[in-house]
Amino acid sequence: MSSAVVRRGIVALVASGGLVVAPLAAPTAFGADSGRAEGVERIAGADRYETSAEISRRSFDSGVGTAFIASGEIFTDALSGAPVAAQRKGPLLLVKAGEIPSAIAAELTRLRPRRIVVLGGPATISTSVESQLGSYTSGGVDRWMGKDRYEASAQISQETFDPGVSKVYLASGEVFPDALSGAPVAGMDGAPMLLTADDRLPSAIAEELDRLNPKTIYVLGGPNSVSDEVSAGLTDYTDGFVERLWGADRYDASANIATESFAPGVSVAYVAYGQVFSDALSGAPVGGIRRGPMLLVDDTDIPDSIREALGYLQPRKIVVLGGTASVSTAVEEELAGYVSP
Repeated sequence: MSSAVVRRGIVALVASGGLVVAPLAAPTAFGADSGRAEGVERIAGADRYETSAEISRRSFDSGVGTAFIASGEIFTDALSGAPVAAQRKGPLLLVKAGEIPSAIAAELTRLRPRRIVVLGGPATISTSVESQLGSYTSGGVDRWMGKDRYEASAQISQETFDPGVSKVYLASGEVFPDALSGAPVAGMDGAPMLLTADDRLPSAIAEELDRLNPKTIYVLGGPNSVSDEVSAGLTDYTDGFVERLWGADRYDASANIATESFAPGVSVAYVAYGQVFSDALSGAPVGGIRRGPMLLVDDTDIPDSIREALGYLQPRKIVVLGGTASVSTAVEEELAGYVSP
């Protein structure tokens, strides 16, 4: 059974273990300046690697402490690494398995990081690429990895977080949108993002949760992504509570995560394509650093739940991540209607 509630000034439906944002009327006006939507900025490149480099270039000065490197083809390691990059105020740059794209090489040259951390094993980023990365830093290259995505997720957490963390975020290691929407929140909270199988808690993640002993565990996504059995078992790893943040689909979940985690009047909201995740990966650490939510949209449409979330968040600026093939100019123009002066 569902019931209507009012939370933080928005109308919502509570349905069997989660909150689903209900769509309300959307703003109708948008501003334009020389063909560009007023209050909306787009960060894009010719491909995912150029976009990754451009997000970094616009967000980080040279001389950063740590640059994080992840696969632009297999996203799981970057999901756990994005909150860590936010916590350490460093960029997350994407590479190919056997090659550093020219745009990324140029950005690393500009950044001059004091250290580079490779996320994931040699099957996703080769030892040759790891060796080449050494020429872009004076402080050496580390690799955080495991034999699979779950061990890698646990290892990334172990390298970063001490026991007794306030929060842990847990998301599916097989379905990625929920982790993407949650990554800026985890980064803002200084909390790990751990990945789980849909129907079981991998042993490496169970051991890491036992080590972390978190006060609260947030499950991102619905029962089809992280089963009720897995969620119920998480009470063994915390003396606090386990809460699920989810929605009817990836867009509802994205809206719910944002409205539960951010108050109205955010300085910036990030918007990315909800079907292809590479642009959101590089943007997630920036969202965590700048305390801005990550909201997912269709390429040619803003889902109703995202419209409602934007109306609630009242962002003073919106940054679209990716080119017009991912988020159309029509969507960009409509987004301007949600920018608060």
